[in-house]
Parts: sequence; structure tokens; C-alpha cells
Amino acid sequence: RHYQSRMAAVQSKAQVTAFLLFASVATGIIVLKRYGVTGGKKLEEEGEDDTHNNDALISNCSTPSDNAFVDVSSNCQRILTPDTITLAYASTTGTCQSLAKKLHEELVKKDATGKTIQIVPIAEVDFWDELLNQEQEDDVITESNAPILILFIPTWSHGTAPPSATNLTNALAEIRSDWRVASNPLSSSRLCVSAFGMGSTEYDNATFCKPVKESIKDLVALGASKICEVGMGDDAVGDYRTQFDAWAHKCVAGCLDRNNAATTTTSSTSCCNVNGNDSGNNGTCCGGNQNESSGACGSTEKLDSRDDSADDNEDDYSDYDESDEEEEPDVMDLEDIGTAMKNSSTKKKSSSSREPKEMVTPKQAAALKKEGYKLIGTHSAVKLCRWTKHQLRGRGGCYKHTFYGITSYQCMEATPSLACANKCVFCWRHHKNPVGKEWRWKTDDAKFIVDEAVKTHVKMIKEAKGIPGVRPERWLEAHTVRHCALSLVGEPIMYPHIGDLLGELHKRKISTYLVTNGQHPQAIESLRPITQLYVSVDAPTPESLEAIDRPLFKDAWERLRTSLKSLKDKGQRTVARLTVVKGWNSDEVEGYAKLIALGRVSLVEVKGVTFCGKSDASNLNMSNTPWHHEVVQITKKLQEELAKMTAAGGADAPPEYALACEHKHSCSVLLARVDQFAAVDPITGERKWRTWVDYEKFQELAARNEADPSFTFGVTDYLADTPSWAVFGATEEGFDPTDKRHRRKKKHPKYTKFDEAGIPTHDQDGTPIDDSERDRLRGLMKAREAEIGEEISVMEHKGGEKTILDARLMFRGLVVEK
Repeated sequence: RHYQSRMAAVQSKAQVTAFLLFASVATGIIVLKRYGVTGGKKLEEEGEDDTHNNDALISNCSTPSDNAFVDVSSNCQRILTPDTITLAYASTTGTCQSLAKKLHEELVKKDATGKTIQIVPIAEVDFWDELLNQEQEDDVITESNAPILILFIPTWSHGTAPPSATNLTNALAEIRSDWRVASNPLSSSRLCVSAFGMGSTEYDNATFCKPVKESIKDLVALGASKICEVGMGDDAVGDYRTQFDAWAHKCVAGCLDRNNAATTTTSSTSCCNVNGNDSGNNGTCCGGNQNESSGACGSTEKLDSRDDSADDNEDDYSDYDESDEEEEPDVMDLEDIGTAMKNSSTKKKSSSSREPKEMVTPKQAAALKKEGYKLIGTHSAVKLCRWTKHQLRGRGGCYKHTFYGITSYQCMEATPSLACANKCVFCWRHHKNPVGKEWRWKTDDAKFIVDEAVKTHVKMIKEAKGIPGVRPERWLEAHTVRHCALSLVGEPIMYPHIGDLLGELHKRKISTYLVTNGQHPQAIESLRPITQLYVSVDAPTPESLEAIDRPLFKDAWERLRTSLKSLKDKGQRTVARLTVVKGWNSDEVEGYAKLIALGRVSLVEVKGVTFCGKSDASNLNMSNTPWHHEVVQITKKLQEELAKMTAAGGADAPPEYALACEHKHSCSVLLARVDQFAAVDPITGERKWRTWVDYEKFQELAARNEADPSFTFGVTDYLADTPSWAVFGATEEGFDPTDKRHRRKKKHPKYTKFDEAGIPTHDQDGTPIDDSERDRLRGLMKAREAEIGEEISVMEHKGGEKTILDARLMFRGLVVEK
């Protein structure tokens, strides 16, 4: 009996030890999950500590004592503090932040009870701590002083929350599933909640405003009550401000008049029911079954369902930073709301019986014009390319001049469709253009578009005469357009009459360079012969394509593959265009090689992304832009992978590719098919490249095909020799020696050459650096490596931004005044 008793005690102790071990491991996993560690060296964000301060909510808040929008303050209350209203927002383009600010100002203006009203970014809140750790549990909380939390959340790809709100959704999911948390933990604090979400029925209706609906559903399941229904802004309708005003009126009333407000709970009729699905959703506020007198939800009409979710306004009417607009009235007066909703409903009901709408809204038109776009008709645009202005002044042409021999100052950059099916993170247009999967707008005539585009472009050339340094002979020649880059913005191949438009350009002896994102394979397959057809290959895997292109189509990966396969049957020049974004798509070169092999493309352009400044619509920063030598390294790795596949043989083996050209000025490198573009020089016996285009010959061949569609021609029928200065490895590095490189006075590189480790070898004048100075520089690099590590490190921020740290680049960006 004594032995059995001892064994039972040992077994019990072992069970307790096993449980504690399990709990420790589980806690460790949760910590790692919540405070994610990047590959390689663990990196802390600047200003961030590994401990939590339970005395402060966050670093950003605003209170009634300061009606202005304050970004940095230390007087924030905790969310569960009585008589506190917290507005928490996540934003990608600035829309939700702007709406949160407007509601905050309205609450501050109308509050007469002395409540604390604060506004905070969701990304800066530790919701696990805020929702579960109530500091003063002896507070008497009544309906009139209950804490209030109002969320503003946009919709990201496929109905997910944006990176700046994942800490909220993850915390709510963890709290609901954690067995250690008591049921209904928020009931004791009497937390009241509401929310406004941004999305678009241009995507799938099932994912419309899904993050905000699920967040409220989770909070209600944890014991919170709703002060009013969830508001949802549908930018596909074009009047989300009216939707917001209607919801805001009810929300303000619910927040400031708690004694009279009807607080709804999980039993309430709501679009955010226990399943998180719509219940009569009309695309505006949730309560589609309410009458118009309620002010919030009058129409019961359902909107069209198309595809995936959006960001703040990921839809047909893409938004931009609200700070660029004039301020509008914050919240609509009660007596005006019914009329506004009636008008909105009438517009929607009559829209189906009217002719198709115009693609560009007045707001989008103003944003595009502000950036220099000249709009043509209802859906087209032109813009004067900076390389056109550069070459007019003798300061060098674009990479197409180096690779293919176009004259940059005679090139017109245009698009017949401002709409696109992607929202790429690297898009330099910052998503000010519409999006859509198919054409459903008014359609302008192809000849009208070409006539107006050329006329507008020539007008801009005339206006460029006054730019200092413009060469008169080039300015005169620029009045004749010889090339058209259909890559300005949007997806040109979406235009229903793209074939007619290309024909109109060819009639004018204008060469055609068309860029498509590969989401419309049927249009690519049926496209008429053009000078050069591009397909953008932005990522090597389905997952990275979703992350970087943020496509509307759910089957975007298969569409891209199908588009690339169709390039094999094109007789003319085809190009796979890779835009390298460090930290996003610069790895997995093998995946790129497989995609290129699908199309057996004529050429492969590898280009570093151009950083166009910070924007709420993009998570990129300057560290995501590769240097030219990095683009060269990636291109060489890609060539090696293609060579391996070629050597392995088989039906899917790609042809041989080799490094043909480079343009250091724009961080671009060209791979070309050896069988199509390489020839043996009869004099030297060395390889000679023929990547340039015989444009007169092409126009002759295109005219014959126009007259007789049975006539076909191929890549080798309109080749021209590539000059020696444009060839990869030339001392000119792709810069036309007839021009002169211009640098600003304070932008001259301090060092001009480097060794493989990144240590400078030549100074600003090209003079070799002595050994003692190089040793000093090497010591500085060693010190930097001790700080951030010897390998490349990626620091991921809460909002999805990625910062690349590489000690080997520390000397490359240094400049001197000259």
C-alpha cells in the first residue's frame, strides 16, 4: 500500500510537471506568434520595447481638451475606462483614418458630459491586454458611463484585414479560442462597440467589409454590446460619404445619449449576425430592413457582386489620401439624411436602365490631373514621360532606347484604359485609378482616342520648349510621334477595341509597345501583331503574387500562367517583364525561370522598382529599391536557372538566354534569346547582338498583315544591330554617348566603384582609393555588421512595411557636392 501510494504521488507530480511544461511551451508559441521574429537576426522596431506598459494605451491619441487631430500624446485612457470613447482605425490609403477623424471631431463638438474621446491607430493597441486587464475593477459601470470602442477597418485581399489591423483580428481570435479566458469577459466592463468598414461590391459580396463584421461579431461574442449597427461604405456605388454620414448620425446619438439609446446585443437584427454574414445588406449600413426615417439604412436594394475585397476602397472607385481634398461637412444634418438616402437609392435603381457610366469619377479625374495626366474622353490618358524631357535636353534616353532603339523624345506614353484588375504595391500611380475585372463603362472610339492622344502629346511637347537645355532640333523632331508605350496606367488590353486602336497607331507609322498584367489571357491570344508585347511577371509563386499584385481575380495565378503560355504562339517579339522589389519578390528565382519557360518569350526585362515617395496606398520604402548591381546579380541567377532547365531538356525546356543589354540609369538588365537575337560577327568572329528594331521594316510588315491577315511575319524579320555602348558590360553601362549624364549639384556619388564586399575602390573622380583608406572603410562596415548582422535582414513593421538592412550597401548612397 505504501508503494502504491508513493507511485500515485509520483504519477500525480509527473502529470503536473507535464501540464506546466505544456503551458510553458504554449505560452512561448503565443509570444512568438504575437511578437513575430523575422528570418535571420531578431530585430526590434525603433522605439519599441520588449515589455508592456500597462499604464498607457498607446502613443497616439486625442482627447476633448484638444479638438485637433493629435498624432502624439501621452494622456490616453485605457479602452475599458468608464466614460471613455475610443476610436480605433486601420487605414491603407487614408480613407478610414479620415473618417475616424471626422467622427472624432463630431463627438468632441457635441459631447456635453465630459467624456474622454480619443482616437488611435489599431496597429498601436495591445488588444489582448486592453480587453482582458481592467485596472480598476471596483468602478461602478452603468449604461450611461460604459466604455465605448468604435472601429474603422478597410478590407484587404480576399476579405482579410489589412496588415495594420491584423493585431486586432489575431487577438480576438486568440481570446475566443483560449481556454484560460472566461466566457463573456467583456460583460463586466459593459463595453459597447460599433464600427464602420470600407469595401466594394466590385469584389465578391461574401467578402464585402468582412474584417469589420467579423471583428464586431467576435467582440459581441466576448460580451460586448452594440450601440448601433455596423456601417459599411461601398465605393462601387460612389457615395460612401453619404453612407458614412448616415451611420455617423446614429453612432453619435448612441455614444452621447446612452440613457435613451437602444443598445442592441447578439439577439439584435444585424448584418453582423452570429455567422458574420449579410442579412439584407444593401451595400451601405447593415440594417437593410430599416425604413428611411431611421436615417441610416433606407434602401433594401442589393448591389452587383463581382470579386474580391478591397483596401479602404479597393474597387471601381479607388481612393487617395483625403488630405488632398477640401474638407467636406463632417456629419450630415438629420433632416437632410432621408433626402440624401432617397436620392442615392433613386440613382442606384435607375442606373441599370441608363447607358453605361463613365469610368473616371470627378474625384479621380482631379487626382490624376494633379499628377500630370491629360485625360482623353472618358477612359484614356497621356502623360509626358520624364525620359522624353531628359532626351529633349540631351541628358539620356530611357532603357527602351538602349535595348530597342526607340527615340525617347518621339515616344508617347498613353493608355486607352485607366482601369486595372490589380492593385500592385509598387504601382507608382498610388491607386488613384479605377479597378475592374471587365469592361462595363462608356466606350470611346479608337480613332478618336489616337487622334486626341497625339494632339495632346504634341501640345505638351510644344509647352516643353521653354524647359532649360532643350535642344531645338530634337524639339522639332519630337512633334512627330514615332513610338507609343501603352503602359501609362491601368490595363490597356481591357479596352474592347484595342485591335482597332493598335491599327490606328500603325497607320500613323507609330510603333507599339503594349504592357499587360497577364489577367486577360483571351485578349492576349486574340491580339493583332504589334511591335512588342509585354506580360508583367511580378512574383514567382501564387502566394507572393497575391501579396504584391493584390489582384481582383481569385484565379490570378492561373490567368498569368495561361497568358504566358499563349505567348509561345505569337510571331512577334514577346517580353516577360520582372519588377524587382527587395523583400517582396526578389527571392525564388527558380519560380521565375519556370514561368518564363512557359512562354518561351523572346526577351526578359529585369528592372528594379522605382520608389515614388511614401503613400498611404503603398507599404514600400527606399530600402525596397534594388541597386543596379543587385539587379545584375538577380538576372545572372535567373540566367543560370534557365540554363539548367535548357540542359535538362524535355518538351518544356526553354531556349538559351544570355545577357544582352543593360541600362544602369534605370537599374534594368535584358536577357535575350540567343537563337533569335544573337549573330556571329563575320569580321571578329564574336557574338553580336541584334535587339534593336528596324521600325521602317516593322511598319511595312504590319501594313501587309493589315491588308492580308493570312500574311505572317516573325521576330527575326525586323531586327537591327545593337550598338556597342548598349551591350551588357560596356563601359557606358547603357548610357548613349551622344548625350551627357546630368547630376544635381549635391547628388554626385562619393564613390564610383566598389569591390564584391561593397568596399569602395574609387572615389568621386574615379581615382583609386589607397589601402589605408580602404582599411578604414572596411572597419566601419565591420562595426555596422556588428549592429545589424552580416547577412541581409528584413525588419517587418506592423503595417506590413518591410525595411531591408544590408551593411554592404552602406557606402553606395553617399553623395558629395560638386
